[in-house]
Amino acid sequence: MTPTSLRIIFLLSVALVSVSTSSIFVRMLPSIPAVVIAFWRMGTAGLMLWGTSAIKPQGSLPGGTRLKLVFAGIFLGFHFACFFGAVKLTSIANATLLGTTAPFFTAIIETLFLKRPVHKKLVLGLGLAFIGGFIVYGNHFNITESSALGNYLALIGSLWLAVVWILAESIRQTTKTLVFSRAVYLIAAGTLFIISIVMNTSVIAFTPKDFIWFLALGLIPTIFGHTLFSYIVKYVSPTVVASVPLGEPVIASLLAWGLFSEIVPLQTLVGGLFTLCGLYMITVRSSLGRFQHDNL
Repeated sequence: MTPTSLRIIFLLSVALVSVSTSSIFVRMLPSIPAVVIAFWRMGTAGLMLWGTSAIKPQGSLPGGTRLKLVFAGIFLGFHFACFFGAVKLTSIANATLLGTTAPFFTAIIETLFLKRPVHKKLVLGLGLAFIGGFIVYGNHFNITESSALGNYLALIGSLWLAVVWILAESIRQTTKTLVFSRAVYLIAAGTLFIISIVMNTSVIAFTPKDFIWFLALGLIPTIFGHTLFSYIVKYVSPTVVASVPLGEPVIASLLAWGLFSEIVPLQTLVGGLFTLCGLYMITVRSSLGRFQHDNL
């Protein structure tokens, strides 16, 4: 049964708020290497979903989707590795802004390879959302030779995420959300584990208190965030789903203000207004059927 427009809007909103908490939880793990955080985020989420499946069986993967799912999991692991690598090699502003370009890649893939016309209001919404992001981070965004590798990694990470959502759309047509998510998270965790070995980084060097935050990362931004996106991508364009995290810096800033009394800069409020207006155009119009698959 296709969800109603209001349900799509509600779930997209919940997913956005959920993924926006990731920076709050990562802040609680200042001494843990980024690749280790990503490994446990994926690993705990996958194990929780497999545990849920043990209590309430969800079925198995259709045979024709397994290879696609393996690639989706590997590319998701690559996405996290590239993004966190970018954070180490360039500014947070560069990594964040360039790391949210996935919807531009999905739009290109949908237009050139899937032969779907992209609605002009979707393009306008993307433009507004990205302008908002540039206003938020513009004062700290810079293109220099020393930051070039980090900038490239952030862009490549966005490309991998775009491919994940394109694959997810195809897989989800015949595969339950939980069946898809539980497998893709563990495959991503396995990919990150291999990357940690190559980087000579131990994934078990943490305290019991750290593991609480790993569980929080696996539950809230991953299961209530990315898993909801995986549910929704069956019904709306991958570009719509990939666009929603553009609002993450705005929501994260508001959460930091509420939880830590951090001052929200004026440029964040102004840029956030542009971003949220852009997301309104993208998500609300999509829920009304403008960008759903029947019209793409």
